[in-house]
Amino acid sequence: MRALYNLWLLLLAPLWVPYVLWRIAAGSWRERWQERLGFVPVPPPSDKPRVWIHCVSVGETLAAQPVVKRLRHLLPDYELVFSTTTPTGQQTAIGALRDVVDYFVYFPLDLPFAVRRALGRIQPRALVLFETELWLNLLTEQRRRGGRVLILNGRISDRTARRAPRARPIYAAMLRCVDFICAQSPTDAARFIALGASPSRIEVCGNTKFDQALGALDRTADEWRQTLSLPEGAPVLVVGSTRTPDEEQLVVDAYMRVRATLPDTCLVLAPRHLERVGEVERLLQARGLTPHRRSQLPLSDGAHAQVVIVDTFGELASLYSVADVVVVGGAFAPLGGQNLFQPLAHGKPVFFGAHTHNFRDIAQLAKAAGVGFEVQTAEQLAEGVLRLLHDPKLREQIAQQASELIQKHQGAAQRCAEMVKKWL
Repeated sequence: MRALYNLWLLLLAPLWVPYVLWRIAAGSWRERWQERLGFVPVPPPSDKPRVWIHCVSVGETLAAQPVVKRLRHLLPDYELVFSTTTPTGQQTAIGALRDVVDYFVYFPLDLPFAVRRALGRIQPRALVLFETELWLNLLTEQRRRGGRVLILNGRISDRTARRAPRARPIYAAMLRCVDFICAQSPTDAARFIALGASPSRIEVCGNTKFDQALGALDRTADEWRQTLSLPEGAPVLVVGSTRTPDEEQLVVDAYMRVRATLPDTCLVLAPRHLERVGEVERLLQARGLTPHRRSQLPLSDGAHAQVVIVDTFGELASLYSVADVVVVGGAFAPLGGQNLFQPLAHGKPVFFGAHTHNFRDIAQLAKAAGVGFEVQTAEQLAEGVLRLLHDPKLREQIAQQASELIQKHQGAAQRCAEMVKKWL
């Protein structure tokens, strides 16, 4: 199967090689591009064994944080190497884990020479992959070298579950290289088994994002209100991780309806990708609003901001504390949704769209607990927000229920870390 896979890569080279060269020359891979070819800046091993932990981007890196911190405690004599695919994931990892990780690298392309070079330099006793990072050359080479392969916080998305059966032989070949899978849910475990994983090598350990969520409770609502120059006592609607103009248009429509009833309501809007800040700013200005960028706050002379665009990296999880009500984007279009754990950890009621397939379990749990609310239109969103802003007792009740929901499902990070130690 590996020979066929590499033949397929060779035949498709006219498509992916120009893309890789473009990413290196003009895109986000320009920084430390040599690492994509396996030239990772890791010295030869000393007397300490190593564990290589890999996450794709920000979401997986956030999920990995509580596990990595526990691994540092459980494996004091090991060196930890942490890789990501995206620069934002790398930035998040360095910012959160620099005190517990020994080396940060970019993940190599799944080409035979690149993965051999990276594995030859790192020489990990275990390769730990988060969620669904399966690459045939990497897994086969790690297995050939006698190293362990584990999947933590394992999940198979609805989209992958629909498409993967057509490539089951490849999935089965990759999963044969995996020693153990800590799945997020029984649904995920069943999907791994359907793709070829051995039932005896899977355990449902839960979602480590429940453990990560509490890490964002580092600044108070009053601190954020002062930092953002929000008027004291004014209701605050925080909208996180919007991804398309249509989503932002829906949210702004709802906000204008809310403001027609409660004129002092503040809006704090954080687009998922910072390169879209200018576009979002123009949209708000076109609706007659005066947005202020987070990087330019607080304002001087006691002035107040009613509409804020978050144009800084890594603050949203903490910033949710200032909200009375939260809206999480990524689900008003078929994009799979975004992180619901962080606002729930702050005890905030959360609104989201119908397309939450990347966060299906937490979305279902939040709705069942009465702390998450699915809406599809601006009218529904405005109505729900106003209902909560008019009812502080209901918000207090939701805060208690949300905190209980997060606490009830914690512990996955410890279980995952202990499983890694078991297999070393």
